[in-house]
Amino acid sequence: MNAKDEKQMLDILGAFEKRGFKGAIIFDVPATHFVRVNLMLLRGLSQERGLPGIFISVDRPHQYMVHLLSMHQIKAEHLIFIDAISRFSADFKVANANVGFVDGPFRIDRLPMAMNEWIKGCNGQSLNLGNGGFAIIDNLSALLTYNSFNSVQTFLQNFIQTLHSSGNMIVPLMMDSEKSGLLYETARSMCEVEIRFKDILSDELPEIGQNKLEINCAKG
Repeated sequence: MNAKDEKQMLDILGAFEKRGFKGAIIFDVPATHFVRVNLMLLRGLSQERGLPGIFISVDRPHQYMVHLLSMHQIKAEHLIFIDAISRFSADFKVANANVGFVDGPFRIDRLPMAMNEWIKGCNGQSLNLGNGGFAIIDNLSALLTYNSFNSVQTFLQNFIQTLHSSGNMIVPLMMDSEKSGLLYETARSMCEVEIRFKDILSDELPEIGQNKLEINCAKG
């Protein structure tokens, strides 16, 4: 991560802190920046804040993110991966991580159950999310490739409800509003805060209203 990424990561953490590190937050991010923002979130929440968390892979196999975390020297000992895509991928690399697998992105109704199982225990280690934690889906709109809109909408409602019932959790939801407009608007209606990344050069961080924050996400 470069200096601009680190500054943006701190800006994101500041926005989370204002909300008490809890609640669902919608991220409007250009699709080309998904991986970059996921790295910011994981470093900020898992390493900088030391929060336990779940990273759900529905777009790329979990090994891809584990490799990037290692490459950027981001610690992930408080992180559990739930992988819904590896078995449908040609990527068979072994990654050193706590990981659970679900049958695939075609049955997203099983994800909340898989999360509950891995919250209770993973390889003999429990993940305590009762006093704060987070859950991230690498690319929520990728679920539309395998499921109907109504199925994804129902899953999203259950996903947020499940995490709210687990305690004070922060739930960043990442999408590109220009590519998945209807799902984005649906998700935004369920979230308390909207954070928008703009692909322009700027060092300013304007706050727009009470529940909307715009972060300038520059190339590079």
